[in-house]
Amino acid sequence: MILKNSLAFGTILLANSSLGAISTMNRFDIRQYNVLWHQQCIDSLDSMPLSGRCGAGANVWVQDGSIWIYLARNDAYDEQGRLLKLGCLRITPEFPVLDSEPFEQKLDLAEGTIWIKGSTRQGGNFQSRLWFSKDNLYIEFDSMKPVSLNVDWGTWRNAPRTGIKLDVWGTESVNPDHVEEVENRIAWSHHNAEFPSPLAQAAESQHIPLSAVNDLTRGLVFGGAVVSSTGLRFRTSEPVRWQLWDGKAWMYATSRSNKHTLCAVLRSSVSGNPKKWLKEAENLVKADRLAANRKAEIASWKEYWSRSYIEVNPSANNDDLGWQVGRNYQLFRYMIACNRGGKLPLLFNGGIFTFDNVPGRIKGNNNDELPISPGEPTTPDFRRWIGCRFMSQNQRWSGWPAVVSGDNDILAQSATFYRERERVAAARAAGLGAEGVVYPEPLDIWGLPCVAPTSNSLCGASHLTYHFSMMLEHAWMGLCGFAVNGLPIRDDIGWMLGTVRFYDSYYRAECKRRTGNELDSRGRLVIYPSNGLELAYNATNPIETVAGLRRVTCALLALPKTYLSAKERTYLAEVKKRLPDLPVGTSNGKDIYKFAEKHESEYNKWEYPEMFAAWPYRLAGVTKPETLPRLRNTEDELPQYRLDFISRDFSWMPNAVNAAAMGKSNEAKKRIIHKLANQQAQARFPAFFGPGHDWIPDHNCGGSGMTALQEMLMAADPYGDGHIYLLPAWPKDWDVRFKLHAPHKTVLVCEVRNGKVVFLEVSPASRKKDVVIAPGF
Repeated sequence: MILKNSLAFGTILLANSSLGAISTMNRFDIRQYNVLWHQQCIDSLDSMPLSGRCGAGANVWVQDGSIWIYLARNDAYDEQGRLLKLGCLRITPEFPVLDSEPFEQKLDLAEGTIWIKGSTRQGGNFQSRLWFSKDNLYIEFDSMKPVSLNVDWGTWRNAPRTGIKLDVWGTESVNPDHVEEVENRIAWSHHNAEFPSPLAQAAESQHIPLSAVNDLTRGLVFGGAVVSSTGLRFRTSEPVRWQLWDGKAWMYATSRSNKHTLCAVLRSSVSGNPKKWLKEAENLVKADRLAANRKAEIASWKEYWSRSYIEVNPSANNDDLGWQVGRNYQLFRYMIACNRGGKLPLLFNGGIFTFDNVPGRIKGNNNDELPISPGEPTTPDFRRWIGCRFMSQNQRWSGWPAVVSGDNDILAQSATFYRERERVAAARAAGLGAEGVVYPEPLDIWGLPCVAPTSNSLCGASHLTYHFSMMLEHAWMGLCGFAVNGLPIRDDIGWMLGTVRFYDSYYRAECKRRTGNELDSRGRLVIYPSNGLELAYNATNPIETVAGLRRVTCALLALPKTYLSAKERTYLAEVKKRLPDLPVGTSNGKDIYKFAEKHESEYNKWEYPEMFAAWPYRLAGVTKPETLPRLRNTEDELPQYRLDFISRDFSWMPNAVNAAAMGKSNEAKKRIIHKLANQQAQARFPAFFGPGHDWIPDHNCGGSGMTALQEMLMAADPYGDGHIYLLPAWPKDWDVRFKLHAPHKTVLVCEVRNGKVVFLEVSPASRKKDVVIAPGF
């Protein structure tokens, strides 16, 4: 039937309707997106990601006949609060089997495996298979003739170093690792407890009790160990110049054999023990453990790929832009799979797959006043904005794609990050005379502001001082994860409710201090002084904050009764009554959304706060069809000075998502091509996006691109009218097959061919009646 409103989105698919069974949905094969190279790499910029689990991964590339591997864990934070890599492995066969044709390096997505193959007359056919079993890296070798391997492990942290350029802003110092110089194996570790931490001084200067800080770096030991099934004979240790860094390498050789299995265990834990790591690695290379782990890992990848997928133009050639969008969506989902079961969100500016910033190889960005490469000395730990740590508006893209993909084991870290810093956020709120919790926009590993911190633990940069709204968005993200896939959030209710308490208590007190009354003349909360994202300074009732408060408050009230006490429910019901309305107005006689009721000045013109009403908060847009005229008017009436910035849509910018939320299929298509089709690719691996505003691989570009593609296909308000809006911004000239997750543990499998829905399966079947198909499909 057609919805009654003249702005009706489309048709509701009745429960007993049928679209036929002509489909190729059961043929989805992730291997169609495998990446295959026939030439070696120039340097680490050309590397290929190898995803493990638990936050483990590696950059892998073949250069000058050697296999190079940068090792990483997403929880290897040093005493300075910086995420550091775990060193470099270089493996070189004694015969030159990899430096001449035929050569092949292939990423097999179905098995999470990198294959490297080569051949020469002297060495015969040779291949290597690299894969992770959770956080344990296996490197297997098989050759026709017996061959010995040189196995070298190198580090740029062999000694204290100063003046290291890890960012474009300045220099930093790094402290050394321990290296176990043993005859037949390699082990190394970094002990945070051996070096001074800035935490105590930072907390004191911000008037935060040290007891309130959850110090996840204290006593942390991170590093790894490598063993070989064919033994390792120590050759030498010597200074090296590898890639773009100076350091030291410990060099070993295996005995000759047709088969070798190396295992590198990557570890990060409090009071970690390298001797224990070595024993673990020795057990892992045993044949029975190897076989069992291989079987388990293949099963793990099979389960992961079965959760969801998006194939765009599946019958097209790989030069088709739509096909590239679908491929890169899946490749980026492969990259973030490394964090299944991890402890922390992946950093927005590189995650764990950073590499050497080689001068001249990376060109162009959106901060032209800053250099691309600051020069040497530097290390593979370089990432632009390293000092920003967890920039919340960027970090949100680590979580949002996982909601619709059904990846709770990737989404969970976003909520956990806030939960584990609840005490410091509560201490900060108390210092401001407020209840609840408050999280500034730029946060370090300890939950303290890491950009121009003030004595009251806020950010001293004017465009960020009162920018707290991302804590609402992360609460909303967790609540959406709960509504869609049952994400466990019972332990998160405290900080989620605390975000509402802070806004309510702090701004009532601020209003009373200025006017003598806690609320305005209508009995509504006045949110001032505030920032409207990074755009509006000294704003009143910025739209993304108002929208966030309204949605988080209502979602908390909608939770099962056991999640909140009666007192908490009563309080939230009272807060709901005094929340301000979304700021609206007119421009040239047209109704529009405003980014704030009023503001004093503007900063970052890249920002587009008005659209937060549509996404992620769904108070407007395709899930509320009656709001579409005002929403589209808002974009039509944007002043040119803002359009000049907003229209560029790089890295974290959500314009592709916004276009989908407005139901603009042509605009969404253009934007998603820019985001995901690698039209401006600089790295060899297709999903190493960037640099954009930030760094390569740009995870906020990948995350916002994934989210946009999902929103083009399906939109649903988890706490709304129950409808699932299908194909709200899908271009009719693109075919697609997809499997995605909707609210209330609903799964949709759909195929669109030649502009028509030819297959739709909804599980549970009772939800089929709630599907609303866009006009024309």
